[in-house]
Amino acid sequence: MMHKHICAGLGILLLLQGCVSVNTYPMTARAGDTISVMVGGSEQARKETTGVTLTDAIGQTWDLGALGLVRSVFNLRTDGRAYGMHYSFYSDSYISWFYGHEPVQTVMVADLPTNVNPGVATLSIYLNASDNSSGVSDPFSVSVNILAGSGSPDQFRRKPGSEVVDFARLEPAPHARIDFGIGTIIGAVSLTVSFNSAVLNGNDINVYVPESTVRGSFVNPGAFGATQRMVYWRQDGQKLYIDVVAPQGIDARYLKLFIVHPRGLSAAPGFSLVNASVYNTSGAAIILQPSLLYYP
Repeated sequence: MMHKHICAGLGILLLLQGCVSVNTYPMTARAGDTISVMVGGSEQARKETTGVTLTDAIGQTWDLGALGLVRSVFNLRTDGRAYGMHYSFYSDSYISWFYGHEPVQTVMVADLPTNVNPGVATLSIYLNASDNSSGVSDPFSVSVNILAGSGSPDQFRRKPGSEVVDFARLEPAPHARIDFGIGTIIGAVSLTVSFNSAVLNGNDINVYVPESTVRGSFVNPGAFGATQRMVYWRQDGQKLYIDVVAPQGIDARYLKLFIVHPRGLSAAPGFSLVNASVYNTSGAAIILQPSLLYYP
């Protein structure tokens, strides 16, 4: 099944940089079965905000979200050694960063209603995200062929009697995102982030920094290496200190930092950017104020 402006093929297997699919996988199921749907590429997409309406072959409709049938929305990333990760067309490798996020394939897992009628059904999906890099707009539709007979939700057990899959472990942890804008060439950064130690144990903090393999620019693709950076961080129980070094310079678009922490805190951790020193490749200070946004 091919969709204009997006990649064709086997959904999650075709995540090669910014090339993302919108499709069901598999394309056939019975009433009550579990399906997975490729819903583009978005860092913002969440189960709670994704709207899904199913219309069956005779026109009956179901709001899968309201019925609690949307089980998870999460992102997949390709193997860092994948050929397409490094040697895609420039536009494929760049497009997700243009939308403000690293290359991801967003996947939705949902159960079909038990009384959906056989025939070709349509899923209308509202991602409700401004950063979808798939090239399609809300709402978009995908088809699934409903076979006669009764199915059942898939528990994704590794073996009979084993623990049921916990999709929440695949969904984003609460985090703060630090952005540096676009266009400015950064040589080094030194950040200090405070947090409420009465709410969050500093030992539970981790810092995730996506890598980018985009090379050169659209006009002059050039060689690899333009997005290299080294990141060091530590915390002292009260504050988090993050240092970034990019001797060759890195476009601010490709520098994003995520401060993650466990679920279940008694209150928001109160992340605050109390110091941000940014330098160019010559070591001179740059007037640039990063943004810090918190996503519980």
